[in-house]
Amino acid sequence: MEENPLVKDAREHLKAVGFKDFELIRERYDPENFGNGEVIFRIGRLAVRFQRDRSQDFVDLGSTATPERFHQFDDVDIAMGWRSVEQVLAKREPEALMSVLSRLFQNYPSLEDAFSDEQERFTRARVEKAAKERGEAFVAKLRRGYSGDPDRG
Repeated sequence: MEENPLVKDAREHLKAVGFKDFELIRERYDPENFGNGEVIFRIGRLAVRFQRDRSQDFVDLGSTATPERFHQFDDVDIAMGWRSVEQVLAKREPEALMSVLSRLFQNYPSLEDAFSDEQERFTRARVEKAAKERGEAFVAKLRRGYSGDPDRG
């Protein structure tokens, strides 16, 4: 099986933003399907998933307490109060990976606490609420855009 290039890239990115201690939990790679892949690292109590989809890289967060649950970083941003729903929806393209990882590193202590065994279910509820709000706002924005009123879209 061909080596997953996302493993090497993710390690380099984590080191570049300042992380020193992280452990590879698992990886998946499909070289015949646009090079899509997934890599999951443990950083303290955080599970950090890198996904590559058609050459676009994304980061999702979860807790090592619930290793199969991950949240889009945008929803974590909203839930933690770092960005508003409007700021997230204003993006025209995915945020640069290094920018996301820098914010992850800068906010690591609060994220590790939020995703700890004791706090995980409360954080999950906040992130799921943020995801719902983002989804509803996105649909509302689409509806405004289709209304034909240029001042509302």
